[in-house]
Amino acid sequence: MESESRDLLTVEQAAQYLQLSQSSIRSYIRQGKLNAFRIAGKRKVLIPRTELLKLLEPARAREVEQEIAEDARHDLES
Repeated sequence: MESESRDLLTVEQAAQYLQLSQSSIRSYIRQGKLNAFRIAGKRKVLIPRTELLKLLEPARAREVEQEIAEDARHDLES
């Protein structure tokens, strides 16, 4: 039971895990891109970690390289 509880994340925990805002997580839930569950009679929403990981997709090497280059340029300009 203890390991099962670690596999369920709150909206806040899910946002931290993916480094997104809580509103983004809620938006994914509303759009049906992320399956989540509400505890009966409570306002608490729980998201299975496996569902959260389904949002991730492999990054293309070229896109990653471009993002790194843009970040480096931004750092130099700052």
